[in-house]
Amino acid sequence: MTPLLERDVHLFDLDNTLYPPKNAILEQIAPRMRSFISNELAISIEESNQLCNSYYQRYGGTIRGIQLHYPSVDLNKFSEFSHQVNLDKVEKATKLKNALHAFKKSRYVFTNSPLPYATRVLKHIDLYDCFDGIFSVELTGYKMKPDPHAFNTICQHFGFEASDAAFYDDQISNISTAKALGMRTVLVNRSDIDKHDACYKTEDLPSFVESLTK
Repeated sequence: MTPLLERDVHLFDLDNTLYPPKNAILEQIAPRMRSFISNELAISIEESNQLCNSYYQRYGGTIRGIQLHYPSVDLNKFSEFSHQVNLDKVEKATKLKNALHAFKKSRYVFTNSPLPYATRVLKHIDLYDCFDGIFSVELTGYKMKPDPHAFNTICQHFGFEASDAAFYDDQISNISTAKALGMRTVLVNRSDIDKHDACYKTEDLPSFVESLTK
């Protein structure tokens, strides 16, 4: 773990990284996005689904595609509607909270999600006070991960170099960009993936972070 401990800044993705995928929060967001776009653009749900999938693959997020191709759509309304999820069954991340507080490095949330949603989720799982800041999709101008722009912008925003950072995420494409820029990388919660270029891999982030403090 020494190469990770050499990095003074640790960047954590939010969704399916700081909480386990079994909570199925993202599975609530996708249909809401499809519904909003279907109504806004007067297209079928099937067409909306195809549009969302293509924009996710191309840009890393549907909202970036909407911004570029349908500038008349109110991105704030789209984002707010899409992220009205039910968190009642999502448990607090007590073990991860304790591990993060014991980990004496700078820690930031680096998410493609909007700030109000990120803040709500972090407070719900009781991790809000574990980080020195939240870098949400609005701060990238919606030019989000895996675009290098997002990574360069967070470095500028918080005043560090990519070579100072470690990056934790559940998406291979995001990991690849981070590594190419000089970050140490940790692939999180992807038991379905064997081949990857991350420096480390874990399906138990709380224990992984805990091991960095010993």
